[in-house]
Amino acid sequence: MSRMLLISNSGTPFLEHCGEMIRSFLAGCERIAYVTAARLGDEDERYGRAAKALAGRGVETDHLKLDIDAVRKLDQAKAIFVGGGNTYALVSRLRQHGLLQRIAERVRNGMPYIGTSAGTNIAAPNILATNDWNVVGATEFTGMALVPWAINPHYQEADPAMASGSETRDQRIAEYLNCNFIPVLGIEEQTAIQVEGGKATVVGQGRARMFVRGSEPQWLPAGTEFSLH
Repeated sequence: MSRMLLISNSGTPFLEHCGEMIRSFLAGCERIAYVTAARLGDEDERYGRAAKALAGRGVETDHLKLDIDAVRKLDQAKAIFVGGGNTYALVSRLRQHGLLQRIAERVRNGMPYIGTSAGTNIAAPNILATNDWNVVGATEFTGMALVPWAINPHYQEADPAMASGSETRDQRIAEYLNCNFIPVLGIEEQTAIQVEGGKATVVGQGRARMFVRGSEPQWLPAGTEFSLH
């Protein structure tokens, strides 16, 4: 049975902030494999910052790079943390190295999974609800299908990055639903979805919002439980 913590945020400040949540989720697993494949150009720097933040919370890390040792490290890992960056780069690089479905199989067989931002997005059936640009020219968009909805991390009902009169995040999601029957779960910052025992729970300081084709969006405050089915 899958155990996952799907976090909207990324970056070291949030890791420091949510360290207790992560340590509680890992439940005694003191060492994890940390994947930086979503980063374009700063993998070592990001790993160093994340490893330091997690070590401060009692969680040691191994850097799972996409090299000849990647499969061995994944097979030996007791838990895995997939960090943020560019979702298209992440899913393309993991697939290229034969790791995308290998991670999914390990998670389905009980290995704890933590994702932030892009790492959260790839847990979905597809990555088309990401906010990222497809700068790597990806042509395959399927994710790991560990949850039954697409995911929009960093969800904001009123996105300040959009100029007045520009399309909103909700409009973008509506466009997605015009072309896809898979629902979309928007996750606000400082918020995560904890998946365990066939159900999902909204945890953290914010909310999630479920978008289903043909229905009004539904807010899910922290503490809300809902079935994966």
